[in-house]
Amino acid sequence: MRGRKWLLALFLMAGAVIGLLIGELTRSVPFLQWLSFGRNFGLSPDNPLVLELVVLRLKFGLTIQLSVSVILCMGAAGLLYRRFGKK
Repeated sequence: MRGRKWLLALFLMAGAVIGLLIGELTRSVPFLQWLSFGRNFGLSPDNPLVLELVVLRLKFGLTIQLSVSVILCMGAAGLLYRRFGKK
């Protein structure tokens, strides 16, 4: 498991992307709208955290969009990693 943390991160990121896609696709389906229920939080790109130095200005922005489908797909990705990711 020591050298395979990158594989777990890859599985979780793929689960998040697939979950986001499922959430967007089911937003207009009446009986599946609950999958797209979620919240956004973080530092908005419209109002980022600014670190201003004399020569350099850095802007930091990060937004996380969590929904039911993202959480379910990331859980499924974790289970798939446990099943297929280990040797």
